[in-house]
Amino acid sequence: MKVAKSFPLVITLAVYGLVTVVGGENSKIVGGEKANEAIPYQISLQIMINSFYGLGPKTWTHNCGGSIISPTYVISAAHCLDTIDPSRLSIISGTNDLRNDGSKGTRHMIHSFKIHPEYKELDKCDIGIIRVADPFVYSDKVQPIKYSNKHVDGGVPCLLTGWGYTIPVRIGKTPQDLQRAELTTITNDECRSRGFPVNPTEICTFTRVGQGACGGDSGGPLVCNNEVAGVVSYGTRFCGIGSPDVFTRVSEFKQWIDENQL
Repeated sequence: MKVAKSFPLVITLAVYGLVTVVGGENSKIVGGEKANEAIPYQISLQIMINSFYGLGPKTWTHNCGGSIISPTYVISAAHCLDTIDPSRLSIISGTNDLRNDGSKGTRHMIHSFKIHPEYKELDKCDIGIIRVADPFVYSDKVQPIKYSNKHVDGGVPCLLTGWGYTIPVRIGKTPQDLQRAELTTITNDECRSRGFPVNPTEICTFTRVGQGACGGDSGGPLVCNNEVAGVVSYGTRFCGIGSPDVFTRVSEFKQWIDENQL
């Protein structure tokens, strides 16, 4: 099992469907910045919720990230999908801006998803693939990204993008503009020395205190050498406080991803 301080990097849904939303107009991934360039593989995985204790109108709310890998498939984290009915999920593609219900992008309903059969929260195999009901239409704002079959070691510069929490404490509003942060991988041995008993199917980053992934970045892409090398999995309850972020190591699951794109 992972250390007790570990916490999945998903936005937490409170009782009765009330969502705590986070970040502000000028806020960032913890220690990051607004992504001014298109990130065409990035998607927002959204969940349908009742806006006021189950009594108000239903709305779509950003919950996790993900990466387009083919015309009909996305990879994300298993904990973003576990126990959720596919009819309550949708994807926004083709935009960095989630204002006005993500209207600058395109909403895709979910046909189905698969979670890795050995998934165990905060322990292993935190990866899933999502099939959209209608194919993505590729453009300069919508493109797939390769998923890595190469082992990424420590000391590799990578790019993390997402709409997750932007301050260490998960309160406030999520940013409506996609955020980016340049992170550096560390070896699994170093990650273990910092208190995370990771296994070979995981990869860690640590760059500096005050920078890293946070809730709502779950499932999103860690891109190293122009390929998705990691899927945001978990970190500490408070973000960017000097502990590593842990990602699912995509290269360990390439065969499973290939075989399940049916």
